[in-house]
Amino acid sequence: MNKKVLIVVAIIMMLISICVNIYKYNYKYSQWKNKIIEVEILSKKNDEEYIVRYNKDKFLLSLKSENSEYSYGDKLKILSSNYKIEKYNNPYEFDYKLYLNSNFIVSKIYCNKVLEKCEGKRNILKIIYDIKKQILEKINIKNANILKSIIFGEDSYLDDEIKEKYYNVGIGHYLCVSGTHVIFLFMIYDKITKSQNNTIIKTIILIYFYFISSFSMSLLRVIIMFLLSKIDKNITFYKKCIITLYIVLYINPYNIFNLSVIFSFLSLIGIYKFFSFFSSFIKVKILKNNSKILTYVINNIALTLSSQILILPIQIYNFNTINILSIISNLVLALTLNLILSFGFSLFFLIFVPGISSLLLIICNYLIEILNYQVDILNKFSVINIKLPKIDIVIIIMYYIYIFISMYKDKIAISFWNIRKRIKKCIKYLKICIITYFFIWYIYIVFLDKYIIFFNVGQGNMALIHSMDKNIIIDIGSTMESTAGKVMLNFLNAKNIKNIDVILITHMHKDHINGIETLINSGISINRIGYSIPFEKNSEYEALINLIRKNKISKMILNKNDKIKIGSISIDVLLPDSNNYIEDEDMLNANSTIYYIKANNTNCLFMGDATKNTERKLLKEDKIKNIDILQVGHHGSKTSSSKEFISKINSCNAIISSKESVYGHPNEEVLEILNKYKFKIFITEKVGAIKF
Repeated sequence: MNKKVLIVVAIIMMLISICVNIYKYNYKYSQWKNKIIEVEILSKKNDEEYIVRYNKDKFLLSLKSENSEYSYGDKLKILSSNYKIEKYNNPYEFDYKLYLNSNFIVSKIYCNKVLEKCEGKRNILKIIYDIKKQILEKINIKNANILKSIIFGEDSYLDDEIKEKYYNVGIGHYLCVSGTHVIFLFMIYDKITKSQNNTIIKTIILIYFYFISSFSMSLLRVIIMFLLSKIDKNITFYKKCIITLYIVLYINPYNIFNLSVIFSFLSLIGIYKFFSFFSSFIKVKILKNNSKILTYVINNIALTLSSQILILPIQIYNFNTINILSIISNLVLALTLNLILSFGFSLFFLIFVPGISSLLLIICNYLIEILNYQVDILNKFSVINIKLPKIDIVIIIMYYIYIFISMYKDKIAISFWNIRKRIKKCIKYLKICIITYFFIWYIYIVFLDKYIIFFNVGQGNMALIHSMDKNIIIDIGSTMESTAGKVMLNFLNAKNIKNIDVILITHMHKDHINGIETLINSGISINRIGYSIPFEKNSEYEALINLIRKNKISKMILNKNDKIKIGSISIDVLLPDSNNYIEDEDMLNANSTIYYIKANNTNCLFMGDATKNTERKLLKEDKIKNIDILQVGHHGSKTSSSKEFISKINSCNAIISSKESVYGHPNEEVLEILNKYKFKIFITEKVGAIKF
């Protein structure tokens, strides 16, 4: 077939695949509740979730209410609800739906009740998964979960604490199936069989390993490249990469968002392109020594550096970290990890051989004890990892341009031979500009940036004021227990903010305060927490006081006319007056702490859950006539935002933080009043986070 025709056909096929997958992941399935469906178990995700097939597509099935254990092929008739994965449209929000789609999963299904179970028919996949189950049952040592994770490349066996330790020191790639696993798998096979050229058997082993590793995309990449090498030994490395990437994306175009796929390809290209350079540079420029031990050390350093160089900007974009410790860790832990892989994959072949399997398990357990000890020591040095704010797409593009022109500057100059001197000079200036842009961006983000953000936390309130190096949070809570804390923590980590100068609380309801504990537990430093003594001391107030006392956080008891200055930010407390509480049916809301805050040349009024009686007390305040941003009281409820009060405020930006399905906020009457006086209305449920 003509090459041009082949390219056109390939493009058409890819476009068809993209359309089919967009339809499947976004339009094929509508939301449902209490619908009876039949699903087939494919694999176990964790103790509460299974990957299942429904209507020929994959879903994540939540079985929180069920304690039964299921295996591949089991068919369940269930009363189910199709879970709607909501996007809150907050800055740097993790896109859970995109994550599922990039792993072939359409959505999440909740099982309300299992009505009927039927064991799956015996077939090749059922046999494969039964063997895997037996292998897992036979790995019954103390450190079984770590060994399972390393052998099968699945970190779902590990609890979050151990997982975090491994990722902190930069060896998380051992918990994901990669080319390293395949190298050791083939090495053990060659040692046992004394054969090195049995392509068919090795292909079968790879495919089998692909099935039991939950269809890892990075392993599929290895399989395709392995087969291409055997089909055509003259095929170039880059052609193999292009063909493999095309197949992976044709299977599921959403793989372009799959981090394991991205890291797999970029690290492979990095090793291919830069390993020899780093290895020879270290040998010639630094050590000038060719002993076997030093060569081993040099090769490990070169391998780590070359595998990291192309994934670096993607790593910073997703994890805000340059993992310097990984270079040391991969050097120090290489021997232990390689031994675990060697003995672990020996178990893979010999697990059912009595005596030998027991000995191998004892050795693996001992090696993992050593590994854990080494990881604990290295974690103490994790401070050497460089934390950065989340970089933008422009910097990522500039980084790859910098790498490209550094690699090919001579070839570029030769291509333009007549003006080669100008080209070299332009390349030099371009590199300087890229580096300068990065430093200017970093200085601005860390030291000069200013903003006010009202986050979407569903039914609740949360705002952040950032001015230079000062950070103030006004309320941090949601009716959805962990939402506010996670949203704020995600944003702070993305901006590399480690310190909050003060958290100001309007009143003691959980939808205004229940995110504080999440911040404290995450290690964010909170200097002070400011609040007014409530008229009625409820359970939320007592819990907050205990939290403050337990974590030795300074507190500010606020009252009417108090003034606070934090950098260039000024805070005026307009209410409540502890000597004259406002009488109301809802005393707690009526006596919300009202904050008038000047920051970044903007005047903000935070009303908490204030009532109309509260608003009457504020009518005499001249400050309310000069407002740029009004956080509308009580989430836009009809108990607040009286016509009398709103008419006294100059038309400005009105923020309503609410979720209609919870209490029906905002009220239509309130919206009519705001519109009448020409307020620009922002409802977080509709527009997501609002930034000024």
